[in-house]
Amino acid sequence: MSAERGAVRRVGAHASPPSGLRPSTSSGCASVALDLGASQSLGDSCTPARSAPRLSYVLPVHNQERVIATSVERLLNRLAAFPGSEVILVENGSTDASPVVCAQLAGTSADDCVAVRVTQSETGMGNALRRGIAVADGDVLVLSAADLPFEFTDLDALLAIDPRPRLAIGSKAHPRSRTQIPAMRRTMSEAFRLLRLAVLGLRVRDSQGTILIDAALARAIAPHLRCGDFLISTEIVVWSARLGVTPVELPVTYRATPGSTVSPLGDSVRMARGLFSLRRRLQSYEGSP
Repeated sequence: MSAERGAVRRVGAHASPPSGLRPSTSSGCASVALDLGASQSLGDSCTPARSAPRLSYVLPVHNQERVIATSVERLLNRLAAFPGSEVILVENGSTDASPVVCAQLAGTSADDCVAVRVTQSETGMGNALRRGIAVADGDVLVLSAADLPFEFTDLDALLAIDPRPRLAIGSKAHPRSRTQIPAMRRTMSEAFRLLRLAVLGLRVRDSQGTILIDAALARAIAPHLRCGDFLISTEIVVWSARLGVTPVELPVTYRATPGSTVSPLGDSVRMARGLFSLRRRLQSYEGSP
């Protein structure tokens, strides 16, 4: 067992489950993991079909007390078709009741062959996703958000492709995507696309969507990942490209929710600085012996 896995904290196992979910009682399958370092064997009833990959859904949780229970319930129902899959909640510096809700969810399951796991990281989406990558056990990692912004349209699009790409992006800019996005957000996205192309030469329409990545590829690029914020998605795409992996953009359905915390000026400046910092690291890596 690696030191990384052994560092996962334990979550209280006696918390009451949220409404609509039930505690797991089966001993034949790995349905709940309060400590990600303690793996359990899967019974025969949990053996996945050859065509069904084990999925690891990684959800950063930061002040998401209102949505996380609903998202987990939906995930457990959807992932029942993929035995051996897991939902990883990465609590990262919440100041609301999210840690308590996560503790409750860690003791619930709608299917005894799907795990709900809880860990923690420093505050920031990038920190949370990097932590999730470190502890994930699935064949394919889905790096999403706590409110599942695309529902399962990104996953459905991935599963429709044969052979399955090693890296895919749930892309709001895909020609077949159906989106409702405010004009300001669209302008910011286009400006970021042009800056990303100029700074990194990255030719994708949208590098900031959900990431669906082969587990082996995720482990290969993990040592290079440094971003602690929203730029982590772009960083994953860039490092994968350096290994010769071409991302496939997937059509999604998305409607922007009210109350966005996006700051047009502040976030634009941070993202620009992040792009230049990423370019310096790439240049340093390419110039190393």
